[in-house]
Amino acid sequence: IPQLILSGVVVKFDKLNPAIGNTTTVPFVGDLMASRWAFETAMVTQFKDNKFEKEFYTEDKTMANSDYKKVYFIPELETRLQYCLVNLSSQDETIRSKVKQDLELISNEVHREAAEVGATDQDIAFANSLSLSKFDSATFQQAGDFFIQLKRVYMKRYNDADARKEDKIASMTSTSEKELEFERFKADYHNEVIAELVKNLSETHRTVEKDGKLIQKIYPIYKDPDPDHKIDFNAQFYMPSKHFLGYNIDTFIFNLGVIWSMSLVLGIALYFDLLRKIIDGIGNLSRPA
Repeated sequence: IPQLILSGVVVKFDKLNPAIGNTTTVPFVGDLMASRWAFETAMVTQFKDNKFEKEFYTEDKTMANSDYKKVYFIPELETRLQYCLVNLSSQDETIRSKVKQDLELISNEVHREAAEVGATDQDIAFANSLSLSKFDSATFQQAGDFFIQLKRVYMKRYNDADARKEDKIASMTSTSEKELEFERFKADYHNEVIAELVKNLSETHRTVEKDGKLIQKIYPIYKDPDPDHKIDFNAQFYMPSKHFLGYNIDTFIFNLGVIWSMSLVLGIALYFDLLRKIIDGIGNLSRPA
């Protein structure tokens, strides 16, 4: 039952009790389940590595990430920026704390986005004023202008990727015979249910806040790892790769490695009867001397 419930199949990890769940990544209790690693491997591999999706994965990835940024991510930053301006003069400590927190988050995300799109320090000079003591209407306007430019960058990325994908489809359907072949090709390999799962399209909260940054919840199958340290392999469910020791490792390879490691550890535990010895040891500790 735990292998089923905590595999990510029946209940989403972010819908578990907050005591054991996690809104951004797979919780520790989920990582202990071999079924979690097996199910994720099956879903990710069947979607990402099938012959049909392989043809368009690069373009779909660019389009998905660009769509998230221009439709959800940047508007969220703009909403928070507007909130900060409106409540800048508030004397309510709760509101002032929220304004300070939002300004820090916006500053963090501006620097991350500048690195992503190749913006210069001069382009984001306003970020130095994203603090409770320096923020004003001028900074608000400069930040707003930067977000407008960001949207244009992501719109261009989306349109360019969409054009490349359309060119591929056009070449694969240039005749009526090719068009029928293309439809058969898609029907043989594309699975709508799996696609909806790995894209997490049913998620109502497309972006959430954690540790001073915004976390993308939609399109995990197109996300790259964003580790906090060198051995941080923790990631959202259905991500195409895992980070470990400075490398991004394909989910299929990484997850199989975890499953084999679990099998090896449990095999050693059974061979040396470690589970019984541990239980007996706990029992001895509970008995009065």
